Amino acid sequence: MPKACRLFCQLQVVFTDHSLFGFADVSSILMNQLLKCVLCDVHHVICVSHTSKENTVLRANLQASAVSVIPNGGYKEL
Repeated sequence: MPKACRLFCQLQVVFTDHSLFGFADVSSILMNQLLKCVLCDVHHVICVSHTSKENTVLRANLQASAVSVIPNGGYKEL
């Protein structure tokens, strides 16, 4: 195996999800199939909300423990 390939295989990969794709229409079904393929080797997933986490776990058939939530930041005016 080439050195570059061995190095690439050792990288830790994290995916950040900001989407809320559905489940019913054709484009969502295709996107969900693509997401399953893309996320099969990802080490961890970060979502911006608990709803997004639940959606991603269902869409990509992931273990919930492989997905964390880091909410979008915001600020309050003082």
